Amino acid sequence: MPILGSSASQSGRAPGQPTGVSAVAGNAQATVTFTPPAYTGKGTVSYTVTSSPGGFTASGSSSPITVTGLSNGTAYTFTVRATTSGVQGTASAASGSVTPVLPSYALATTFNSTGNYTVPSGKNLVAFVGVGAGGGGGTGNNGNSFGGGGGGSGALFIYKDHSVTPGDVISVTIGAAGNGGGLGSAGNAGGVTNIVKNTNTTLVTANGGNGGAFAGGGGNGGNLTANISAESTITGSAGGGYGGGAGSPANAGTVSSNATGINSYSAGGSGGGGGIAAQNGFPGAENNFPGGAGGAKGQPGGGAGGAGGNSGSGFANNGSPGTAASGVGGGGGGGGGGANHANIYFGNGGTGAAGAAAQVLVYVK
Repeated sequence: MPILGSSASQSGRAPGQPTGVSAVAGNAQATVTFTPPAYTGKGTVSYTVTSSPGGFTASGSSSPITVTGLSNGTAYTFTVRATTSGVQGTASAASGSVTPVLPSYALATTFNSTGNYTVPSGKNLVAFVGVGAGGGGGTGNNGNSFGGGGGGSGALFIYKDHSVTPGDVISVTIGAAGNGGGLGSAGNAGGVTNIVKNTNTTLVTANGGNGGAFAGGGGNGGNLTANISAESTITGSAGGGYGGGAGSPANAGTVSSNATGINSYSAGGSGGGGGIAAQNGFPGAENNFPGGAGGAKGQPGGGAGGAGGNSGSGFANNGSPGTAASGVGGGGGGGGGGANHANIYFGNGGTGAAGAAAQVLVYVK
């Protein structure tokens, strides 16, 4: 006969009731922790977690236990039951209510200059939002009225849900802004912005916008390439033409609704074209045209073009310089044209302004 209180006498006894049950929600899952009962019975013990509602279950030999297959947005409570040698114990009291949710992106860092980002522990997805550098405006011509074209804006890109492993190093190269063009020439394009994973996989390349030449249309917009399709790509807009042409801002880009935690961003504005000067004028002759306005719509704005020179009263004025872009990715304004007075006095064209530099924001989840 077994001795009272010995393990042999307890072989058919049910395990005790787990206590201290709590849960932490994740993405379509919850991790449940608990304190095992003082008595777990004879043999190997297992624990079963059951959700309410839905009756989703998961089992394990110790705390914690993760229950998967839950619906995001639904509130759940959980109970835990111990089993030893086929004998079930009493279910625990229910945990507090938790609600699984889709993970949200969080802004990790902003790159205004070249640098590296190391993926921290617990993060498996990254997203990039950025804009290429803007182009510089063209310089107005000397003595023949034409103002410089405005610089084009850099391309906006939103590139999300790229899988990474904690410890991965992502190299971000920020391109420089484009310089304003020299006399009668186009401004330079903004520098290229690259995002490279572990120095061997190029994720995103965004080129800056080109600057505008004098006496012509505005600069070209930027463009983007990626080895995996970007979620949303907005081509940078061309700058305004000479003679007061306004910069034409690109349309706003919107992140898809499942990229929670990422703000919406708009493409940069382009620079306005430089104003036309009065040419071959005499006192009281034509007035100069003002420079075109920079792009007003969007996250960054382009610069305004300079005013054209004025030919009158026996002299010829120089064209005004273009205005620099007001934010990342915007194009510089074109310089105003220099005036010509009676083919004797020639004003200088205004210089084109540089575009704005690129910027990259890194989000993780």
